[in-house]
Amino acid sequence: MFREIAFRAELDRHIVPECEDQARILCGEDPDNRKNAIKELRDMILERGECIPPRLDDAFLLRFLRARRSIPARAHRLLVRYCRFREQNPRLWKDVYWYGLARLGNIFEGVLYDRPDVGRLIIGRLGKWDPDTTSAEELVSGMLLLLEVGIMQPKLQVLGGTALLDCDGMTLYHMRQLTPTVAVQAMNVMGYSFPLHQRGVHVINCSRIIEKLFYLFKRLAPVDAIWKNVYFHGYDNSSLHRYIDPECLPKRYGGYREAVSLGEWLTAIKQYKDDNFDKDMSSIGYGV
Repeated sequence: MFREIAFRAELDRHIVPECEDQARILCGEDPDNRKNAIKELRDMILERGECIPPRLDDAFLLRFLRARRSIPARAHRLLVRYCRFREQNPRLWKDVYWYGLARLGNIFEGVLYDRPDVGRLIIGRLGKWDPDTTSAEELVSGMLLLLEVGIMQPKLQVLGGTALLDCDGMTLYHMRQLTPTVAVQAMNVMGYSFPLHQRGVHVINCSRIIEKLFYLFKRLAPVDAIWKNVYFHGYDNSSLHRYIDPECLPKRYGGYREAVSLGEWLTAIKQYKDDNFDKDMSSIGYGV
């Protein structure tokens, strides 16, 4: 029953009083000034002409404001990067049938237990990925879809998210598929060019060799700040628990929660979605 309630809530587009309070604290948002901030951002977009967003409505622009402490100038810079990233990588989103990405199965998971210190926990089980049947770019496409659907929910716009990369079963063959192009795409999707308040990236079950290879990607990061919230925990769950409360983690990491696979999540979205959801998805280029 809890899962069904949680699945239904994934399509909730209303902000509750509790979330309003959290928006003040986490996003610097003043409800009395929200309309003015949105208008200032919209005027900035039209006057500067640095990007052509897929939408200009209040709900869409508010995502970018919340991701940048409700400061229009910072939100505008993020929106420009978002639009530029989409222009440079149309294969990741253009006419992609969103439900078709359920084929990524258990590679991506989420824990539907969102709280202010962690936000939404998103898990990538990289060792479950078969590079012979799924390209690295398809993984990035799946990650982007996960975030695009999630960020429609006001609660997640406010709380943001934490990423957990599980390298159990990952080999050098996997790493060879992660080209510089794919690495830059992933870094853009995980916060640099996407309206998500990234709370941290935690790498678990990772050997020293794989960890060193990850550090090679640091040279490709658009800005050094992207790496300041990346943490490596080796095979030590207790190290992970210093940053993420076990109350938020699946049982395999010493926690108490049940994770939901991308396939399960998309199946539930498909069951409960409505015409507004289809309209939102088509407005940003996905096939419906």
